[in-house]
Order: sequence, then C-alpha cells, then structure tokens
Amino acid sequence: MDFDYQIASPPSTTVLRRISELDLDIKKFREVLNLTVEEFGKLIHDQLQLSEQLAYQFSQFLGGSEMFWINRYKNYCEEISKSNQQVYSTYKVTLDELCYSRKTNIENLLNDFQCSSLEHLIVDYFESPVILYSKTQRFEPSPVKIANWIRDCEREAEKYIYEGKVKRFSAELLIDSLSSLVSLTKVNKVEKILDKIQRIGFEIGTVILFKSSESGFGVSGFTKRLLKNYRIIVVTDRYKNNAAFWFTFLHEISHCILHSLKNPLIHYSDDEFQLASLMVDNIYEEDEANKYVEAILFPEDIKSQIRKCGSYNEILSLAVKYDISASLIVAQIHREKLAPYSWYRKVYRRVEFQ
Repeated sequence: MDFDYQIASPPSTTVLRRISELDLDIKKFREVLNLTVEEFGKLIHDQLQLSEQLAYQFSQFLGGSEMFWINRYKNYCEEISKSNQQVYSTYKVTLDELCYSRKTNIENLLNDFQCSSLEHLIVDYFESPVILYSKTQRFEPSPVKIANWIRDCEREAEKYIYEGKVKRFSAELLIDSLSSLVSLTKVNKVEKILDKIQRIGFEIGTVILFKSSESGFGVSGFTKRLLKNYRIIVVTDRYKNNAAFWFTFLHEISHCILHSLKNPLIHYSDDEFQLASLMVDNIYEEDEANKYVEAILFPEDIKSQIRKCGSYNEILSLAVKYDISASLIVAQIHREKLAPYSWYRKVYRRVEFQ
C-alpha cells in the first residue's frame, strides 16, 4: 500500500486460523453457531455483528475468553474506520469505478463485495493478483471487471465450502488423483464429465468451476488459495476446444501441487497452448507448471514419437497405442511448433460452457 498506517488483522483471520489449528469441520462449526450459509459467509468476511451469544460460542469452541472476542471485534471496528478513509483517498478512482460497476456507494461497498476492509479489497483484488499473458496480448484486461468476476467465483466456491461439500486441501491427495483426472482427457464430450471432475476436486480440497470465456472477460483460467485451507480453480472455454481446456485445467492443477499460491494467478493467452510467455518475475513458476503438465501427459518416449507424427493416421495410431487423447497429441504438436495451428484440428472436440 502507498501509506504507512497499519491496521489490525481482521477477526476472521483469527477465526479461520483457530478453525484450522483445531481441525474443526467448517460445516459443523457453522451449524453449532446456528448460522445460515449466507450468515456464515458474512461472519468469515467480517460483515456480521458479533453478538454476546457468538462471543460465548467462540470462547467455547475456538478458545479465548468472551471478552477477548468482544474486544477483538471492537478494536478492529474502531481502527478500520480510519484505515478505510485513507485507502479511499488513495484509491478513489478505482474504488469509485468498482462502486459504479456494482451499483452501490462507498459506504455499502464492503458489504456488497463482502470484504473485511478497503485495504484488503485493494490488496486482494487489485494489487496481489498476478496477471499473466502472452507477448501477443492484444488488449488490456479491465481490473474492475476481473475483480468482480473473481469475487463472484469465490463466493460460489465459498458456498460449497460452508455447505460442507469440500474437504481440506491436500497436495498429496491431489497427486494421487492425477491418474483419474488424466484418464478423463480421452472423453470426447467434456460437458459430460464436469460433475465428476468437480466431485474429485471436492475430495482434494479444491473447488473447480467452469465458466464461459465471455463471463471471464478473456481469462483462460485462474487459481488461488481460498479461506486458508482450500483452493479454487476456474477454467473457461476461451478456445472452445477440448485440448485447450485440458491443458489449461492441468496447468492450474499443477500450480496447486507445486506452488504456495500466495498471490492469485490469472492466465490470459493469445497463444492457444502457451500460457504466460511474458517475461515476469514468477516466470519460473509458469515454466515449472507447463513442464509438469507435459510430464504428466507425455513421458519422453512418447514425446519423441509425437515429433515424428506427420499425418492424421500416425496421430490416431499413437493415441491408440498409448491410450491417450489424440487432441492432446495435436496440442503438443502445436505447442512445440512442429506444425501450424491450422493442421490436424479435426480431432478437436468443441467445449462450450453456458
């Protein structure tokens, strides 16, 4: 941030930390508090007033005295007012544009956006996200549109978590599930297996959402850490084919396995199978994720044979021999620039999300 004023961390940070430390089931905890999904969402984003009953329940289940929790919220409310004024004066143009896009005013923005403070809103949705796009990118993404879209996706994912449908994230379980996910790449109609992919995601602590490219303003996909112990992956239908879908999806999965995701990663690309070729600070992570996807799909012996493919028949024969997707073989041919993007595309199957 551009100012020195340091605010206290929001009470929700303490709540989520204690839930994690005590290994509490988030749905059961919500039910113990006798809160609806909507009310619990407000609580987790510091938009629900702390009652005496909640302070008592926090003391019983999370530890600390009732007075600790009452003072925690009271002190935060006192400090946040000054902070919000300073943030608004510094980021007035951005915040006013966000208010306009959401048809609200600055007094109601935090409640509408469901965020703890203006500082957290700016940091989490305008400063922290790493937007990655290719050198051929032809347009500048709108930060306000992307912030709104990401928050909408998050709130959809959070609802699944509050309802108890999602287990805690486990990189080990994700790695164990890779073979099941890769086996699905051979299914021609991706739309038929979206529910299955999402169910696998729930078991490994990852909410996987599928969105139209239009709703995501040209984003191919993004991933981030959510509510401390979960992950969210969103994949769009930007290129409307199964090969691009699978490569993007597995690329985002790779980030969940390999990286801490301290910052959200948002992927644009004008190159169908090349995410984030722009030279940025964390290009190493992008290269690592790309290589991880290649290693999952194409061991070196298969890659050497792909480089020899020169016809549809050879591609289809290789797909049958190794029981892998012909579409992904063609995608690899295109990624390695062994043939123009216009070649062999008959094996692709259309993917489109409503």
